[in-house]
Amino acid sequence: MQGDSIHVLMIEDDLAYVRLIEELLKESSRVRFELSHVNRLSAAVQLLNTEGFDVVLLDLNLPDSWGFDTFERVHSQLPSVPVVVLTGLEDEELGIKAAQKGGYYLSKGDIAGRLLIRTIQHAIERTRLMADLETAYQKFYHLSAHLQELREEERKRIAGELHDELGGLLTTMKIEFLTTLHRLGDYQGALTELKESLTTLIDRGIDAVQRISADLRPHILDQLGLIPAIEWHLKEFQKRTGIQCHWVLCEGEIPLEKDRALAVFRIVQEALTNVARHAQASRVTVEVSRNEGAMTLKVEDNGVGFNEEKANDPHSFGLIGIQERVLYVKGQVTIKSVPQKGTTVTATIPL
Repeated sequence: MQGDSIHVLMIEDDLAYVRLIEELLKESSRVRFELSHVNRLSAAVQLLNTEGFDVVLLDLNLPDSWGFDTFERVHSQLPSVPVVVLTGLEDEELGIKAAQKGGYYLSKGDIAGRLLIRTIQHAIERTRLMADLETAYQKFYHLSAHLQELREEERKRIAGELHDELGGLLTTMKIEFLTTLHRLGDYQGALTELKESLTTLIDRGIDAVQRISADLRPHILDQLGLIPAIEWHLKEFQKRTGIQCHWVLCEGEIPLEKDRALAVFRIVQEALTNVARHAQASRVTVEVSRNEGAMTLKVEDNGVGFNEEKANDPHSFGLIGIQERVLYVKGQVTIKSVPQKGTTVTATIPL
């Protein structure tokens, strides 16, 4: 749109109807319309490639194209330009179909100047808003991806410090303690109980450091791959929580870059954390499958469940975390829950 002028391309082979549209557009007192006209789809394609238009008025039945295919070809040629389908009575179903694909439609028999003008203006404004929404979505996606990367870098740093500093310190303490006891000789019998107590505490501390470090940065994922890492995490989860875990994992490795494989692992981790914290479940099942174009991850529990509205609650941070990570890998997620019957999280992730 340039200034107060709207550039319209009309694709119509009925010249009398073209003249009618020209007259109807002149009824506007606030906006000036510049109408370009072609009677074939091939000519329209050439114009769309070389000139800028704000809106297309389209007849579905042309000498070189007819039916819904006409709309699809115009829409695919320049998806950012709104298309208003002008249909005859026999084309109304196709017009509705075009509207379902993001277009507009008006019946030729009932068309009026103000209706046509309002439809064109609405189509242009809606397209602008959708473009703004897509821009905002892309900004949110890149911000989310950046935050995910920062979060993982921080996890990696903390895991390294825990493992190297605190883990090393506890190990050194254990060695020094046992060495000192050995040097005491005759007094060792009196210190047996102290030895066993402190050794147990130190071993628990070392185990805790290793577990926290592994949760923060699963090195098994880097070493063995996604599927073995998921299986390892399920075993650890079952041991730690007492919740019975069943899993069906596809054979072979899934071809994902390291950052995307880590995101999938985090989805499993987050889903299981939700089960442990909120579900009051006794059993959880994890399935991982793949086909040529995508992998599917499903986590299902037999817990207390929740109302579907909970999935959109801005305070449901666990569910939001899953949704953000699926967004990061450009996948899709569904969360279904029935009170007292459990919850199922299903994520489909393109490979």
